[in-house]
Parts: sequence; C-alpha cells; structure tokens
Amino acid sequence: MTRKENPVSRTPKAARAVAVKSPLGKSVRLELPAHRAGERPRGLPLPSVVVLGRSNVGKSSLLNAVLSTKVARVSQTPGRTQAIHWYRVDDAFHVIDCPGYGYAKTARESRERFSGLIEELLTGERRPDVALLLVDGRLEPQESDRSMALFLRNAGVPTVVAATKWDAVKSSQRFRHLRDLAVVFEDSERPLLPVSSETGENLPTLGRLLKDRLIGRTREGAAPAAPQGPSQKES
Repeated sequence: MTRKENPVSRTPKAARAVAVKSPLGKSVRLELPAHRAGERPRGLPLPSVVVLGRSNVGKSSLLNAVLSTKVARVSQTPGRTQAIHWYRVDDAFHVIDCPGYGYAKTARESRERFSGLIEELLTGERRPDVALLLVDGRLEPQESDRSMALFLRNAGVPTVVAATKWDAVKSSQRFRHLRDLAVVFEDSERPLLPVSSETGENLPTLGRLLKDRLIGRTREGAAPAAPQGPSQKES
C-alpha cells in the first residue's frame, strides 16, 4: 500500500533564506505556498502578520519593498497570486501574502476558493496576530476594502491600514485623499499610513510599526498604542 503524504505541505527545497536589510528583519524565505484551507508551515506556530488587499493594489510591490528583496512576483495582470504564501522572517515570525480580492475577471470558482482560504485563515483556531490591509491611495474608499476592514474587526484581528501608490497622488490632492481614507479606515486602534513602493515613502515606519505590534502582542499580550493619525482627519 502506498503511504499517504502528510496533508501539511513541506517547505519547498528551493526556498532558501535571503539576507536582507529590512526594518522587519535580516533574512527572509518562502516557507510554504498554501493551496488548501488549513495548510500551515510545519513546526511550532510563529507570530504572523497577514497582508490583504485588492488584486490591483500593488501588494507584491509593497511586500518586495518592505522586505528589501524580490520575494513576491510582480505582474501587470491583477489576480496572479494563486495561493497563500508564508514568508519566514528571521525565524521569528511569518509574513502571510494572501490572494487579492475584488478582481472581476477572476473565475468564480477561483474567487470562491480564495475567499475560503482567506476566511479560514482569519477565523481559524490560530489567527494572525496582525493584519496589514492595503488600500489604493489614489482612489476613494472602495466597498470591498470597507468589507474587509469590517471582517477583520469582527474576527478580532488587529489591523494596520496602508494607502499604497502614494507617489501617484498629486500634492494638491493628498490632503483630501488622506482625509477621505482616514474617515473610513482610521481610528485609535487602527492606524492609517500612506506609503509608496516606488519612492520608499513611510516604508521604514510601516515595517517598524508591524514589527513592534508583533513583538507587543506576543511578549506582552497586547498591541502597543497606535501612532497618531493624520491631522487632516475630520469627524
């Protein structure tokens, strides 16, 4: 009789640690591309931050920028991420890259599968310690992002919101864009930070914020206080 394989995937042999100079750590490697609900890296669980966003929000570019290495594939076609990718940083915590949501041209079956993968991850027994929700800084608040922010809150996952592609927002429009996003996404427990993968704007701050929150929740049992938000916010 042929022995059945363990349902938990093994670490890919080609995924070797890469030395980096990132605010998140000094080394990173792909530990597991998970294609089925419930798949996790082998061994004891580590603290984790899950990265979520619409398919065209620039998630792969931001991951590569904040980790200071090209670990995520960047494509001009939205919806290329076909699995949940677990990246191990410094053997201390995981960065979890989820498939993008909200791309209409993705096949219905794939959308439902991705939705199931993400829902299980966010509501399962071992939930991420922090979520990084990416929203497009060039656009007004999107309904799919509002829904994800609400889902994360109901799931009890502390969240940091990053407004991507900030370099593409004109100086004359930044006040209004940040104000509109802050009204929807920011509060005392959920900070909002405009960032750019192209210029590196606020990426060191974002990296330190995520790392501090991971350390705070795992060593002290609670996340540190959120930084003060943009002064442009209106009630």
